[in-house]
Amino acid sequence: ELSKLFPSAGRMARLEESYRRKYDTEVEEGDTKFLNTDDIQFGSFLRRFETAVYGVWRYPDAAARAGIQGVTPVKITFNRKGEIENIQLLQSSGSQILDSEVFRALRAIGPLGGFPKAYPKEQFHLIAFFQYGIIQGAIRGSIR
Repeated sequence: ELSKLFPSAGRMARLEESYRRKYDTEVEEGDTKFLNTDDIQFGSFLRRFETAVYGVWRYPDAAARAGIQGVTPVKITFNRKGEIENIQLLQSSGSQILDSEVFRALRAIGPLGGFPKAYPKEQFHLIAFFQYGIIQGAIRGSIR
């Protein structure tokens, strides 16, 4: 069915919300956060992450031409220097092209600088949702 291959903006938002509910317990445990640049403790670090990702992340041409859309949720582990130590695919977008681009982009960004001084742990985990969409003919990628 084509509607599953090409989700609407509303369906993508519902999909992201279902992922947020699914991974909410991990976030409540304390060393994992969702991407929220207004976060009191990690806002500055997460803004650096977002800026770095948008500098290298692309909507793959082959996927855009084919009208492939989706959401790729990942869990990213950072060390205290702000380097990515691990990337875990939480669920496929349904397209290997889209999922692979997320991994390529994350491997391309360099260290983001240290964690907030008040954060006592050696690692920090981030759950981020890479959204690929085509809205009114415009190709769009957003990270949330």
